[in-house]
Amino acid sequence: MLELKQTQKLSPILTQQLQQAIRLLQLSKLELVEAIEQEIKENPILEVGEEQPQPEEQVQESKDDGDEMAEFLDRFSPSEEFSYREEKEYPDYENIIKKSSNLRDYLRWQAGLANFDQNERLVVEWIIENIDDNGYLAYPISEISRSSGFSPESLEEVLKKVQKFDPSGVGARGLKECIMIQYEALGEKDPPLELILNSYFELFHHNNVKGIVKATGFSPDTVKRVFEKIKGFDPKPGRNYSDEYTSYIVPDVYVVKKEDGFEILLNDDDIPELRLNRYYMELCMDKKVAGDTKKYIRNKLHQAEWFIKSIQQRQRTLYLVAESILKFQREFFEQGLRSLKPLILKDVAQDIGVHESTVSRITTNKYMSSSQGLYELKFFFPTGIDKDGDSPLSTNVVMDFIAEIVKYEDKKNPLTDSEIVDRLKSKQNIKIARRTVAKYREALNIPSSRDRTEQD
Repeated sequence: MLELKQTQKLSPILTQQLQQAIRLLQLSKLELVEAIEQEIKENPILEVGEEQPQPEEQVQESKDDGDEMAEFLDRFSPSEEFSYREEKEYPDYENIIKKSSNLRDYLRWQAGLANFDQNERLVVEWIIENIDDNGYLAYPISEISRSSGFSPESLEEVLKKVQKFDPSGVGARGLKECIMIQYEALGEKDPPLELILNSYFELFHHNNVKGIVKATGFSPDTVKRVFEKIKGFDPKPGRNYSDEYTSYIVPDVYVVKKEDGFEILLNDDDIPELRLNRYYMELCMDKKVAGDTKKYIRNKLHQAEWFIKSIQQRQRTLYLVAESILKFQREFFEQGLRSLKPLILKDVAQDIGVHESTVSRITTNKYMSSSQGLYELKFFFPTGIDKDGDSPLSTNVVMDFIAEIVKYEDKKNPLTDSEIVDRLKSKQNIKIARRTVAKYREALNIPSSRDRTEQD
């Protein structure tokens, strides 16, 4: 039998303005700029310009509106005073971090797992930024040296390390070097191929089989075999990692090393300062203006004030979250990846006095730049792996150990996942399951031992 009952239930209701404030938290910087531009188009009260003192007669928020804003601030905002526009000397990363496709993101991720020292970390950033979407180094080492200030020798040394990254052939300065990198990665010895590549590449490039036969004395079948093998290499190793549309990535926050420690700087370039249009405010107080018009202006004024406060709150929260990350992961910024510690959103939320969901939103689509590289904020919240008799290690560190073990394994007899488990236990006191090693190995794009044997 159906029965109707009336019950009372308390549930949170988010107004449209609260929803907007929450949405601003999780926008990337580029998305935020677009949102500001759109709001300016839709709200005549908003305009771009330097802040000016507002008249005392400014229309005040209603009591309900004030309570609503206070509730938002209590739930989503720290209480400390904060001004997100500070007169600081920002690091000049203009030529380092401009835009990044998936290939560059992938290379930076591999660089984060590699054992680069602090100086090499800056050099590798220059190298990666100058690799085009096909995977080639777009400019000569001499030109990159003039732009960066690093010596050609240091750039060349780091480039050789980058050329060992995946995809094979990346970082080459031409087709010949690209093919040679891929050939050397196989670990094979093919003298006819090496001779043709090194001494008769132009003849190969023009598909001149007869010319190579005459010059080398090789049989036509041998030359054709080498041609087919060379054609099996990828002439554009980076093309499978590039999006159809360019993805722009700029840091939202900088961590800058100073003599007395570190400093947090927000990147507010391109984020316009907003103010309320004085004409409409005076119009709202004009007794000659019709009531409906005043009502419309008040509504738009309230929306504009809320929007400005929401942006300020977003920047304040971003600053404090970055500051807390620096506090918890200080050893990473000083020493590198292997000092990254397990961290959860709740730790940062409790540290700065906000809701855990706020930390989750503000770390979405945000990037932090430091001497260790460019990382998404969520990178600093790795899960932990227990280590016997010691503090837990982050998964990033464990993956780094796995990559290192595979790098130095016997190429003729690659290690199985079970053997990697044993190595981690004996060398690092790390206990993980074989399936966990398999999962991390796949995330690192490392083939199975059987496939590595086939490649070698």
